Amino acid sequence: MILSPTELAALLERIRAARALLLITHVSPDSDAIGSLLGLTHALRQPGRTVIPACSDPLHDRFQLLPGHDEVVSQTTAPVDLAIALDCGDEGRLGSVWADRPAPKPFLINIDHHVTNTRFGQLNWIDSTSASTAELVLELIDQLGATITPDIATCLLYGVVGDTLGFRTPNTTPQVLQHAQRLMETGASLNDSMQDQFNRRPLALICVWGKALSRVKIKDRIVYAAISKADRDACGLGGAGDISLSSFLISANEADRAAVLVEKDDGQIDLSLRAKPGFDVSRAALALGGGGHPLAAGATLAGPLTEAVRRVLAALKQYT
Repeated sequence: MILSPTELAALLERIRAARALLLITHVSPDSDAIGSLLGLTHALRQPGRTVIPACSDPLHDRFQLLPGHDEVVSQTTAPVDLAIALDCGDEGRLGSVWADRPAPKPFLINIDHHVTNTRFGQLNWIDSTSASTAELVLELIDQLGATITPDIATCLLYGVVGDTLGFRTPNTTPQVLQHAQRLMETGASLNDSMQDQFNRRPLALICVWGKALSRVKIKDRIVYAAISKADRDACGLGGAGDISLSSFLISANEADRAAVLVEKDDGQIDLSLRAKPGFDVSRAALALGGGGHPLAAGATLAGPLTEAVRRVLAALKQYT
């Protein structure tokens, strides 16, 4: 939990009193981000209450498995009583949906599991021992006394599976498996979640992988690849993000750390970092303006792509 009884009571009171809520997850969203966002959205909706799920970046097609994926907005000026940030290590990760919101901004609750979280909310529930933010959302729903429906279970299991890479990360504890079992017993399909996240990819993504892998490099046991907007355009792949390639690159026997840099449409660079046990890429990510976990971290960098690569390699050499 890692919340005092007083903090927990204040958090629950804020949520119960709110009649209009804005839930926001981070740019370049991953499975835990969207699973947590939609799971909590379903749980908080009730007659007389409005809940708006938001993400500044467009959602990948793979999130279509999740109930409510088509309700996520990238911008909203609707008045709300309360905002909840989910799976965001720092305020900048909320993106334009929060940055462009006119003052006065609503009270902000920050719920996250990243060790580098900057505690940017007025109320912060940060538990870096949790394998996923989805599990914190599950605990919050229990504390609120809400019922876990099949839709909620589907979204939360998707988040747990994604952030543990299918229960393969070192933080996959017996408690994580117990949470997954409970969500499965409530109606979530583990097979659907695993297949969707690890065994299904659009051809455009495979094309981009091919371009990146043909240019992959290794230096000082750091394996890295850079993907330009031209690469994505040539393959017909929209959006941005690490496109799951960093988790593949870290499997190289010759590497201890992996980096994937993806140029976004606006010229900024999405960075995804991975490490093998015994190394900590979160410190390098923090130095670059991002954050995350020892074995998985990320950041958003200024372009151009070649300069971003240079900065990333320097940071990894210095901080890992």
